[in-house]
Amino acid sequence: MNLAAIDLNLLVAFDALLGEGSVSAAAARIGLSQPAMSKRLAHLRQLFADDLFVRTADGVRPTEKALDIADPVRAALRQIEDVIGGLGNFSPKRSGRVFRIGTTDHIAATLMPGLMAALRSLAPKISIVIRNLHRQEIVEQLEKGSVDLAITILPDAPTTIKRASLFHVDWVSIVSSNHPEIRDQLTLELFLKYPHLLITHVGDLKGYIDRMLDDRGLKRTVAMSLPYALAVPAIIAQTDLICTFSANVLEMARWPAVRSFPVPLEYSGYDETMLWHRRNDSDPAHSWLRAEVLDVSAQLAPCRHQPL
Repeated sequence: MNLAAIDLNLLVAFDALLGEGSVSAAAARIGLSQPAMSKRLAHLRQLFADDLFVRTADGVRPTEKALDIADPVRAALRQIEDVIGGLGNFSPKRSGRVFRIGTTDHIAATLMPGLMAALRSLAPKISIVIRNLHRQEIVEQLEKGSVDLAITILPDAPTTIKRASLFHVDWVSIVSSNHPEIRDQLTLELFLKYPHLLITHVGDLKGYIDRMLDDRGLKRTVAMSLPYALAVPAIIAQTDLICTFSANVLEMARWPAVRSFPVPLEYSGYDETMLWHRRNDSDPAHSWLRAEVLDVSAQLAPCRHQPL
């Protein structure tokens, strides 16, 4: 479709018709005569090959096609308003932007409650879409613009990707409270003796812990891998498996059938990182969203987990 051949004011008319439910009221809303609005409706019907609005005793009612395109049209109009209105200034209160964030389930559970609470207060028309991406996909998706932000560990990202640290994460190892041997202490010997559950989005059986062990000439057995951190405690509770994962996840709820221990390896934890493409570095809307994410992250107290 050639956008140069389309009058984008037709979308403004569509939005007015959708909001008012009346040709005359929609015309008055955007400063047109009723015949002019009827003409735009005719052009819209031709453009989308659908009636879009059918007459009723009370005005006009949107068709299924009109309802299907309503959200994308409104989102596009709000983005145009954000760019043009106020010479490019961004108004959180007025904006209807949709932001897409690539991250994991446990980061969503950790960060999103506070972020959504802030957005509902500061920017009630903004929507957030969370996408679960493999780490190998993140750079491509940021470069394509399929996601606006990513929150994950990606130390080898190219220079086109900018980053900011969010909050520190420590690991904890958990086992079933009915484990056949691990009771009061998790030693390195026991850590290596029993099989492990690995959280990974890559879909293999080797993770960062395994690379740490390789450096020490040690090896563990990974019996299962999965990409969902929040499913882990329930699996551990019914098996002899060990899982090493974020202490923040364990602090989200009480898991009575598991117990936790310090990881029997020297390590310094890691920082969760926010990533974005450099083309969005100065975009007012993106800058505002990143600032909100940083603010919410700063309010997350460091997790000082006590063994269960």
